[in-house]
Amino acid sequence: MQELVIAFTNDHDDAVRLRDMGYEPIECAFGQYGSVLGPLALDHHGTESHREGVAIRACRDHWGARRKDPRFVVTGTPDADAVLAIVALAGLVAREAVSANFYETVARQDVDPIGFDLLAPDQPCGLELSWFNQQPDVRPNEAGFRRAIAHMVHLLTHGLTDPERAAVRASDLARRKKALQGTLGLWDTHGRPLPVLSDPSQLDSPVLRGEALNASPNRVLLVNGTVWGFDIWYRMAPIVVSFASRLERVTVGCPDIPTAERLLGEGGLLSVWPALGTGWGGRETVGGSPRGARLTLEDARATAKRLVETVSGG
Repeated sequence: MQELVIAFTNDHDDAVRLRDMGYEPIECAFGQYGSVLGPLALDHHGTESHREGVAIRACRDHWGARRKDPRFVVTGTPDADAVLAIVALAGLVAREAVSANFYETVARQDVDPIGFDLLAPDQPCGLELSWFNQQPDVRPNEAGFRRAIAHMVHLLTHGLTDPERAAVRASDLARRKKALQGTLGLWDTHGRPLPVLSDPSQLDSPVLRGEALNASPNRVLLVNGTVWGFDIWYRMAPIVVSFASRLERVTVGCPDIPTAERLLGEGGLLSVWPALGTGWGGRETVGGSPRGARLTLEDARATAKRLVETVSGG
């Protein structure tokens, strides 16, 4: 087997250069600069959001396609979607080690994680994906991608023990509670501040979309996200601005496309990215600050205020 080569970059032109050298880009989306695509077109952000997730296409359609030349260019966070795609394309595990249930779960959780409880009793492969998502050492750099790939290979090769499964459940419950502790600001349909409630009862509240949105004045929530918590934060507001202090990055999200378009107009967040600045971008429902840019909590607060000014009452 050829040696795996991972090139990490936060620069669009550098990704183009590497692509032209023969590297396959995996989720190389650069906001308003667009996506850098290779022969397999493995991205699904921005103008490529009509495509399926990269893991589902790599596993189903292109298994081992880069086994003889496993060179990849990547950017951003090494999430399960991108990492599983690399594992499949490079053939790092036996094909039968990856079930359709697993790659379909990865794809669904990547595109629409809200209201999708990985730990539900009837959710196949949810515990396994949660275990991967809980790994703490997967930073957005080359070393982080290599560690994430090693975690994925280990998971697919060895599975989880019963004690590991119990630990995953306990860790996720702690994550949900910790997500509530980072809430900093909340605004209503008229841009007025509201009191922020970090009550555990929020864990059981409905996601604010559809009829639940009709009954609530809440619109924009600002959080200092020390853990991933959009599944919790969307129960407090339909537009969330999360500052990740460890990554110095701002993420903006809405629970689904109908809610995003109802509040922000056609295209949802696609219509907002240009107003937030050069390099901001993502999909209709989620995205964030420019690749490689280091932002502060005050930048996140300013982003939330711009969204408060933009959002309609809905």
